[in-house]
Amino acid sequence: MFRLIGRLIGLLIIAALVFLALSVWRGGEPFRWFGKQSKEAGKIIGEKSETLGKEADSIKKKTGDMKDTTEKVTEGLRKTKETIHEFTGSKTDK
Repeated sequence: MFRLIGRLIGLLIIAALVFLALSVWRGGEPFRWFGKQSKEAGKIIGEKSETLGKEADSIKKKTGDMKDTTEKVTEGLRKTKETIHEFTGSKTDK
C-alpha cells in the first residue's frame, strides 16, 4: 500500500516537472495542441459510436424479425400437425 502511494507521489512529481519544463520551453502551445487533438478524437469517437449504435439497432431488428418468423412457422407447423391428427384420427403424439 505504501509502495503504491510512493509511486503515485513520484509520478506526480515527474508530471509536475514535465509540465514546468514544457511551460518554460514551449509555452502553452503543447497543451493547446493536446486539447485540440483530444477534442477532435472525441468528435471522431462520438461519430463512430453513433454508427456502431445504428448497426447494433439494425442487427437487433433483424434478430427480432427472425424470431417473429420462427414463431409464425412453429405455430403453422403445430396447426398442420393438429390438422393431420384430426384427418387421420390419431390421438397420440409420436
